[in-house]
Amino acid sequence: MSQEYTEDKEVTLTPLSSGRRLLEALLILVALFAVYLMVSLVSFNPSDPSWSQTAWHEPIHNLGGSPGAWLADTLLFIFGVMSYAIPVVIIGLCWITFRHRHNDDYVDYFAIGLRLIGVLALVVTTCGLAAINADDIWYFASGGVIGSLVSSAMTPYFNQATGTLVLLCVWAAGITLYTGWSWLTIAEKIGGAVMSVLTFASNRSRDDNRWDDEDDEEFEPAPVAKKNSGPGLS
Repeated sequence: MSQEYTEDKEVTLTPLSSGRRLLEALLILVALFAVYLMVSLVSFNPSDPSWSQTAWHEPIHNLGGSPGAWLADTLLFIFGVMSYAIPVVIIGLCWITFRHRHNDDYVDYFAIGLRLIGVLALVVTTCGLAAINADDIWYFASGGVIGSLVSSAMTPYFNQATGTLVLLCVWAAGITLYTGWSWLTIAEKIGGAVMSVLTFASNRSRDDNRWDDEDDEEFEPAPVAKKNSGPGLS
């Protein structure tokens, strides 16, 4: 049996252009900042020093230190529970930017404007939904200042259920503006996934029933023949 051996090719490191160097360096810094921000939010403690806490007599509990405590307090005050999604969004944007770093096509500013409008709609509606339907976190409003303003503006005109439906409609429109996905396509994808799960469960149930029937047939006792007793001897 013959084996083929290939020579190791020498790997050459091609230097990046000035723009690429700056882009990748910025992406690394932004990604590290997002990780730091998530750690600060998760380890937030109300007794830590912040702009809403004027006096404290305990050591700082936040893993991000004093800057992390200030950042977490400010974000929770403005955005509420949505603050925990901000680092994830930042990481996602960094990944998308890194994936399209070789794309030198024409920049569509109209599409960028639509995406920004979609992001704004998503932020406002998410904070509003949290303010209407979620409980407060620590001493902050669940939707932050933004959610409280949206909730206060909608309260005179809508009740809780109607306001939630209105915000969900705007939220869905924001998803379309930001991603460019059609909700018809999303509905088809969701329907296809649900049908796949139901089909799998149905086939699994039929297989289980078939195996149960085979087991019953295998362990079914054989019929016992009755002996005919003759007339007794007198």
